[in-house]
Amino acid sequence: MPQRIEITDEQKRQAWEYYAREPKKHLPDIQKFLGVSASSFARLRQRWGWPPRQAVLAENALSKAAKDEGGVAGLQKAAAASVNDAARALAQATRAQIDARMDEQRTGRAKDHDKTARRLASYAKTLASARALLEQEGSRLDETEHHDNKPRRSLHELRDELAHHLNRVIAEEEARGRDGILV
Repeated sequence: MPQRIEITDEQKRQAWEYYAREPKKHLPDIQKFLGVSASSFARLRQRWGWPPRQAVLAENALSKAAKDEGGVAGLQKAAAASVNDAARALAQATRAQIDARMDEQRTGRAKDHDKTARRLASYAKTLASARALLEQEGSRLDETEHHDNKPRRSLHELRDELAHHLNRVIAEEEARGRDGILV
């Protein structure tokens, strides 16, 4: 018979404080405080109805910003900053992935050209979405991002490069006797 876990109300309250208001306290630290395993802690959170940690921490950060900056205006400003930060991070990660795939192509390490082409198309779409989100929020990605001394390509240049790559792959397929259609 499994052993029943006993958590006092005070332990539960303190664990919630760690969980919701102290981002530097990691889940293993909270599990250790309660004396439970990761799976037991997951079941307890579900039983107690605790929302996902990132949602709670984000909500608390927005509430704090609203108090610090004066109500709804502070809340809107904090939310916009959060969206901008997320979009900027998404754009940087996407660019890094595009650069890595293009380096694979240039050096000949890419084995599956169709897969690479589909990935590049997906990354280009993601990058366009991040740019649109930033422009909608009134922030220009190019003005605020970290520059790593690599020349940046515009979305049009990326599209042209992707189109060139796809045309080359289709031509290779047609030369092999296939119909050249990528599915």
